[in-house]
Amino acid sequence: MKSSAKLKNPEKWKVEGLALSNLKKYKEAIELFDRILKLEPNNIDALFNKGRAHHNLNELKEAIVCYNRVLQVNPKLAKTFRWKGFALRSLERYEEAAKCFEKEIELDPRGSYSWFIWYNKGLMFHILDRFDEALNCYNVAISLYPDHAESWYCKGLASYSFGKYDETIKCCEKALEVDPDYFYAWYGKGLALHSLNKYDEAIECYEKVIDIDPDHIDALFNKMLASRSSGSLKLYSDLSSAER
Repeated sequence: MKSSAKLKNPEKWKVEGLALSNLKKYKEAIELFDRILKLEPNNIDALFNKGRAHHNLNELKEAIVCYNRVLQVNPKLAKTFRWKGFALRSLERYEEAAKCFEKEIELDPRGSYSWFIWYNKGLMFHILDRFDEALNCYNVAISLYPDHAESWYCKGLASYSFGKYDETIKCCEKALEVDPDYFYAWYGKGLALHSLNKYDEAIECYEKVIDIDPDHIDALFNKMLASRSSGSLKLYSDLSSAER
């Protein structure tokens, strides 16, 4: 007969829990991580992976409770701040999320994900309309990993907020060099050309977006506005020529 001690195998439960998580059986995985935590309440792997399972179930508050417990045990586990930041972002707690991303950067400034954390920190500032800080973050993200189309695009949008339309166009074109199918960059470029009264060029950009996403409401609406403005400009030009 097996003793009860031999039946309790936290390492085996951890492996099984991770396997269940990989199969997207998150509730079953949580049950196994809870078994471990009954024996070892401060088991960091069980706490973190339980948090990730809750996260994948979109149980964000429960996930944050787990991440906080991890950080109580080990306040220097950088990846925990990342995932806590993602959970806070999903809960629209952007200021707190930015602080989490900042903390990961502080703990692991040269980590393989550092560029992505700078990018996400920039997104939080962008949402909060803190465009100077957002630009700084995007610039660092790009310096660490220049082949990320979204970083270029977001830098372009932040520049657009300052009326730097030529810079927006350059950033969007750079995003399209990285990923020609990244249609958001066509939309951003279209906005900037539209603001520079280059209506026909803007229309071409909006049409690129619509070709990929026919239901893109903003592109459809702005194409209509640009078409009207282009028509009015041509009419004014024709009338001016006739008067001369």
